Amino acid sequence: MPASLMPLAPLRRPAARGRTHRGRNGLLLLGAAAAAAGAVAARRARPARPRQSTWYAVTVQADPAELTGPDRPDVLARLAERHDVRVTPAPGGRGAEIAVAAADGRTREEVRALKQLLETGEVLVVEGQPEGRRTMLGRAALPVFRRLARRGAR
Repeated sequence: MPASLMPLAPLRRPAARGRTHRGRNGLLLLGAAAAAAGAVAARRARPARPRQSTWYAVTVQADPAELTGPDRPDVLARLAERHDVRVTPAPGGRGAEIAVAAADGRTREEVRALKQLLETGEVLVVEGQPEGRRTMLGRAALPVFRRLARRGAR
């Protein structure tokens, strides 16, 4: 019988020697899980780093003498009651620099409003203006954006 007409032997998998792929993949997965658990445990065991004091600073077109002393603006006085505020001459004679220590999101908004008030005499209000129709993703992300704004994310 010619070789082309001979019946083909059924295809069989070769017998597995040692561990199979499933066993190897399982061990790899187990090793990765153990490494991740070890990393989490090491991170939690580490003492918390003390937060460095960060300053939020803005440059204002005003004389530093106007922003210090008893006749300083009320908004700046109220801000100084709650936070460590530093008023210094801006570099290059460009006015005054107002710096606030450990400013969160709300404090940064207050400092920006103070800058607008000192330079233009009024504070622009953006809240309450229509934004258009919210998409599903926009609605889902809104709480995250609000939380980041409160924390003062840049």
